Amino acid sequence: MRYLVLLASLAVATAACQDTTGTGMDDAPLAEAAARADLREARASLIAAGNDVSSAIAAKGVARGLGNALTHNALLLSPRVATLEGRVAAVNFLSTAPNAPSALSWEVIMADVSSDASQGYTWSQGSSTIDFGTGGTPAPSFFLTYWRRTESGRWRIAAFVVNLGGPQPLPLPDGFGTPTTKHGRNFPPTDLKTLRRELRATDAAFSDASVADGTGPAFERFAAPNGIATSAGLFVFGPEAIGEAFTSGPDDVVSWGPRFANAAESGDLGFTVGDAVFDLVGFPTFHTKYLTVWRKQKNGQWRFVADFGNSRPAPAP
Repeated sequence: MRYLVLLASLAVATAACQDTTGTGMDDAPLAEAAARADLREARASLIAAGNDVSSAIAAKGVARGLGNALTHNALLLSPRVATLEGRVAAVNFLSTAPNAPSALSWEVIMADVSSDASQGYTWSQGSSTIDFGTGGTPAPSFFLTYWRRTESGRWRIAAFVVNLGGPQPLPLPDGFGTPTTKHGRNFPPTDLKTLRRELRATDAAFSDASVADGTGPAFERFAAPNGIATSAGLFVFGPEAIGEAFTSGPDDVVSWGPRFANAAESGDLGFTVGDAVFDLVGFPTFHTKYLTVWRKQKNGQWRFVADFGNSRPAPAP
């Protein structure tokens, strides 16, 4: 989330260009047979995988439990540091940095997958413990995770972001929980370079709309009908409510740019990761990073189904 994460950070103060294009043995795309899979089963396996990672963290610690689940080119978005690129960098951070999460736990509450069952995303809630200089204290937290499925069928994490929030009253409203459809829709083209360009262009147009028309109208325009964001520690459901929650002042300027993008070959699901800048009247310039999950709609337009972010250091002069 680009805007509300700023408000939360300011409240505390007063009381982070390339594609993820690399592949490796652990990132091998799912076999073509998976395109005919029952998506209900794929979603169930993704929910189980997400909860298994939480259990692994509890048993082995964050560095091993989360690190073992990352793809080799995974992106880790942890608060107050730049986006960490790749499993090696992420595990090193989680193992050695004093401001790395020392504990993470969650329960998956929503999952969906691409129509070829090769990629997916989950919303989870639980707790995180991070020491920002005053000692680590468990805090209610939300987690957005983007997943890729290996040739063997194992789900692995391609992008992961954590932020404070929750607990969320359950169940989720109708239309916003885990879908129950058996099959999805494929969208040509399936060339990954083209899909990545589409996602980058859409995310950039989203930012342009924020600058030109205001953050709230931009978020309402680019949210999918089942898009989810968070506000005041709870989820916000649907474009109208998201637009209201993300409304900024008339002279505020909120902009961002995608640094990474990837998508399923079925052409219906993908993500962007980038950096945002907030110039809000009455506050110092603030810098964040974000993970946005995109779903292609029936009309061929990409719209976001999940958007989450956290703070990052200001870039060097």
